[in-house]
Parts: sequence; structure tokens; C-alpha cells
Amino acid sequence: MKIGIVSRSDMDEAVNLTEKILKHLSEEEVFLAPEIAKVLGEEGTPVEEMDIDSLVTIGGDGTVLRNLQKLPEIPILGINMGGRGFLADVNPEEATSVIDKMINGELGLRERERLSIKISEGWNSIALNEGVVRSEEPSGIISFEVFMDGELVEKIEGDGLIVSTPTGSTAYALASGGPILHPDVEAFLAVTLSTYRPRAFPLVFPMSSELKVKLLEPNKKAYVTVDGQITKELKGGDVIIFERSESSAKFYEWKGKFYEKIGEKL
Repeated sequence: MKIGIVSRSDMDEAVNLTEKILKHLSEEEVFLAPEIAKVLGEEGTPVEEMDIDSLVTIGGDGTVLRNLQKLPEIPILGINMGGRGFLADVNPEEATSVIDKMINGELGLRERERLSIKISEGWNSIALNEGVVRSEEPSGIISFEVFMDGELVEKIEGDGLIVSTPTGSTAYALASGGPILHPDVEAFLAVTLSTYRPRAFPLVFPMSSELKVKLLEPNKKAYVTVDGQITKELKGGDVIIFERSESSAKFYEWKGKFYEKIGEKL
């Protein structure tokens, strides 16, 4: 099996674990991301150029999200180095044994739905967790309209709007007052940010629907942020379109009990 490894290079524990895993995989074809390769004195390969079957991330959920953007079609095994770890849920002490199970085909794969995010001018991206539309200024208020399948849902004034997948419902959306969605629920979630008397939100809507956000103030800048990793500037009149992506993200299943994980992580 051809395996890529991405690791936090600023954490001694992550560096040491990467070195241990690299020795353990001496008989496999392994590619290291440039940052961790430099620390270990090895040859590195940019993640987006890796020709691999599986990607092992060593860090937290942020490490998973950053590298999913670079290799969206490759199954990921996430090793958690101390955070909550909803996506990276393998403990460091069990890392080598779980990797062995991955190589031997003993781990199942779970596909997680993603969210396509487009701007009317042509820019587009894909989120595993969420897309967030918010003011350029901290705590700034923006005015926008939300449409569902062409029907006006509500005109809103506030800090912004989160549109989340079931995977992202335990992240920013939950912290902002949204409900938790089971990964098997075929629905997305929209949660407003610090809005005055929202009537229709939080809103759970079918994955078959298309949600549009139209910015109303011509001279007020805003941003859309994807998974906390990618940010695009918006201008008044822009329409941001959220809909189900044609491609899902693939993760190796290790701790598959959803409600047990909720109890442990939250």
C-alpha cells in the first residue's frame, strides 16, 4: 500500500510518533509531507502531488481539513494528538496497530457528505464541515436574504450565517446554537450568527435543496470561509450558493459508535 503521512511539525509528540510510524512502515511505500520531512531529515512530497492509496494525518481535525482540500478523493486515517478529534479519532498509543489493520483491509470506510459552495461570479469550493458567510469587520452587521429552492426564507441582519454538513454540526454550528445531526441524516443545517430575532433559524433542510445567500448592502464587504481554511472576499450583491457536493470525503472507520463519540468529545 502507498501511504502518505502529514504531521504537525511543531509538536514534539507528533514528530516522535511520525518517526515511529515511519520505521514501522519500512516495508511500505511511504510519502512524507515537506514540513515533517524536513524535521526528520527525509525527502518530502507536496501533499497534492502524492500518488497514494491512503493518507495518515497526525495532529487534529484541523490537520485533516487542511489536507482533505489537497487530496479530496483519498481515504484518510486521522491520529489525534490531543484535541477533541471527531475526524482524527485514533489515539497515538494505538496508531501502529490501527495502521496495520488499514493495510490489511480490516477497517471499513465511511463516506461523509460535503457541501458545494459557489459565488455568482464563478468562484467555488467544497466543505466537509461548513461554509460561513460573515462581515469583514469583527462583530460587524451585514444584511442578507436567504432563499431555499428559489423561495425567500428570511431577510436577516446580523453577524452572518453558518451552513453546515452533518459532520460539521458538532463544530462551529453547535457552538452557535445549532442541533447535532447524525452522519446518516441526509440534511444540511443553517445557523445564524448573532442575528436579531431570527424566525426560521436554526434550519435543517434536505440535501436535495439549494440554499442561496444574497448580500444586500453594496458598499459593505463580507467573507465566505470554508472549513476554517479558505477565505474568499465578497461584495454587495454577491449570491453565495450552497448545495450538495457531487463528491464525498472518505474516512477509515475506527471508533464507529456515533453517540459514544459524542459523549466522549463534547
